[in-house]
Amino acid sequence: MRTSFRNKLLLLIVGLLAVTLASSLLAVMRASTNAVEDIVRAELQVVERVFRSLLQDDREQLRNRAELVAGDFAFKRALATGEEATMLSALANHGERINADFVLMLSREGEVLLSTHPIERLPDSARAVVEAGSTQAAATLVLLDEQPFQLVLVPVQAPDLLGWVGLGTAVDSSMLEELRSITNADITLVGYAAGRSARLLQSTLPASLTGGLQPRDSSSDMAVQLAGSLSQQRWLSREVDLLQEDGHQLVALLSQSLQQALNNYQPLRQQMLIIGFVALGLAGLTALVIARSVTQPIYTLVNAARRITDGNYSRRIDLAAGAEFGMLADTLNLMQDTVSEREARIRHQAQHDMLTQLPNRYYINSVFNNRLSESPQRNQFAMGLLELENLQQLTDLYGSGFSDSVLQQIAERINASLRRGDIAARVADSQILLFFDDLTHAGVDTVVLKLRGDFAAPLLIDGVPVRLEPLMGFVFAPQHGQQFDELLRRAQIALGYARSASEGWSVYQIGQDEIHLRQITLAHRLQAAVEAENFTVFYQPKYDLGAHRVGQVEALMRWTDPELGEVFPDEFIPVAEQTGIITDISVIVLKQVLRQLQDWERAGIELAVCVNLSGADILQAGFVRHAIDSLQASGLDSSAIIIEVTETMMMADMDVALANIREFEIAGIRLAIDDFGTGFSSLAQLKMLPVQELKIDKSLILRLDQDSDDQKIVRSTIEMAHYLGLKVVAEGVENLASLRLLQEMGCDSVQGYYLARPMTAAALQVWLAEPPPQVRALAEEQHA
Repeated sequence: MRTSFRNKLLLLIVGLLAVTLASSLLAVMRASTNAVEDIVRAELQVVERVFRSLLQDDREQLRNRAELVAGDFAFKRALATGEEATMLSALANHGERINADFVLMLSREGEVLLSTHPIERLPDSARAVVEAGSTQAAATLVLLDEQPFQLVLVPVQAPDLLGWVGLGTAVDSSMLEELRSITNADITLVGYAAGRSARLLQSTLPASLTGGLQPRDSSSDMAVQLAGSLSQQRWLSREVDLLQEDGHQLVALLSQSLQQALNNYQPLRQQMLIIGFVALGLAGLTALVIARSVTQPIYTLVNAARRITDGNYSRRIDLAAGAEFGMLADTLNLMQDTVSEREARIRHQAQHDMLTQLPNRYYINSVFNNRLSESPQRNQFAMGLLELENLQQLTDLYGSGFSDSVLQQIAERINASLRRGDIAARVADSQILLFFDDLTHAGVDTVVLKLRGDFAAPLLIDGVPVRLEPLMGFVFAPQHGQQFDELLRRAQIALGYARSASEGWSVYQIGQDEIHLRQITLAHRLQAAVEAENFTVFYQPKYDLGAHRVGQVEALMRWTDPELGEVFPDEFIPVAEQTGIITDISVIVLKQVLRQLQDWERAGIELAVCVNLSGADILQAGFVRHAIDSLQASGLDSSAIIIEVTETMMMADMDVALANIREFEIAGIRLAIDDFGTGFSSLAQLKMLPVQELKIDKSLILRLDQDSDDQKIVRSTIEMAHYLGLKVVAEGVENLASLRLLQEMGCDSVQGYYLARPMTAAALQVWLAEPPPQVRALAEEQHA
């Protein structure tokens, strides 16, 4: 499932804003956390200074009190006289009065005279003051019995130095709590003694934070351990060295809870989060509005594009949006107009012939189907296929541009003469299909007369008057069919009959389909026969009346199809010429004839073979060259082949035909005119042709013994041929009377059923060895 552009745009904007806000909030929170940490660290530095200051103030107060004790007269007298009880009483009274936790009396040399706490020796700092003989008081921090004390030593003078009095106050939890209340920081005292484990002396921290703290060995740093433990629970600590002498060390660890400090900023953080979410919500709404303002025109344009895709060009696109979308809408409107115009033009081109502007086959097919679907029972109409018979000759003579102008004017004439409801369509190069609405067989004569009237007046093309020769084939619906292709095919059949009809038009008759289908089947099977070379050559002897022997045979092709049976040349050769495969058949026949001639030469049989060529063969220089090369490659003499051509086959292009015939002449191949007397060639054309024989058509020979006109024509033909130096062959001799007449007229050779029917090569060899009686009789006449 694809996500819409609007949702993508919305997600993109909201996502970017969310990332930006989240990044900003995280940065602010991180900065605030770092700032709080810096503040706490700075506060701890202040706490250290306050802590040291408070200790110093406490020592000053203690020194003042000690000076009061040292100035007491009774105390001085007791010290001077060595009254220990008096000194002890005085010290006890003064210590109790000033809340001293520790009282000490030293001799002038620094020996401990009296002490409320067992003490073996003074700390080095205090001893240095005493030994120096200073008269100034000294204050220091000492560890006595693992208890930190503030100790002040004041000299007792009267006026000479009598000794030293010392007062001390314990640095206990009450003092630390007092300091905690002032600094808002927890204080932990850790003591170190040489050879012993460090001990936590005092701490204002909760027991939960210090209860599990145990020293590992004498070298372990308990203060560092405690600071690390507190750090894991979001506490910041600062280590302060208070005392380090005589193997003793006193460290104060100042600590503040970072989380507690951060809690002071929690309302600010909450406000920032609320502001962020509100901003994100507003941004989402804004993004939604922006996305809709961007995508709504897009959806409008998409719907318009889909409408255009569906072929609906009726509505314009009106878009009240920004300049860019307006430009796109204008472009789509222009595209819509262009596509609409182009489709109309394409539709017209698809349904009309561009040269004549007449409807084409596709369009008239749809008209036919629409008319038939409207009311099949009531529809009665005719289709006439009109062909311009001489249009190809006009194209060959004047060119395609000239014939195009002819077609355009003819189309205009036909359109002008049609009735309302009739249609003319061009369905082939020279064919126009006429659709006659409600026309019956009885009305065909009227239509033909009207069309002939249209064609009677010549066209004037580029100053050249042109008279066209129309042919027409008619079919009627529904009598002759109810499918357009079926009717058009039958109209083609009718047009084929119109070509041979004197009237120039024909109406399709039931049953003509079978003949047409037979020709289609022949064309299909003939192609398969060519591919398989499924043809047999028969040979019919030609008897030389002068030499009284058979010197030539005519090669006649036979075809027996597995499906159609035996098919006669008169039927399949026209089909082969129409389909363009006649030359392929001629190549097969020529190959078989040359092979047979080689066999006869090896058998000692001297014969020449006449091979018939079609007009298509003689007009192809490639075939002529192939025939000559094949003869030369066979090793046979050039006189072994005689090429027979009809006088009409060369009329299509006399120059090309004459040039190709001269190629045969140059190669030494003899040529003969076949079926002479059926065409329209002149004596001048006959004189130009390099031929050696003239073969009179059998239509003039079959009834020669009965028809005096045929006798006159044949006699004059023989005389004319001899005058031109040509030998004459008469084909179609079927009785002795006709043969005698031909002998008397001086005919050179005869051919026909009277002498022999066409036969296979094997049968011909038997026939030559044992001729029939009528042939032997002709041979015997030579010796008579």
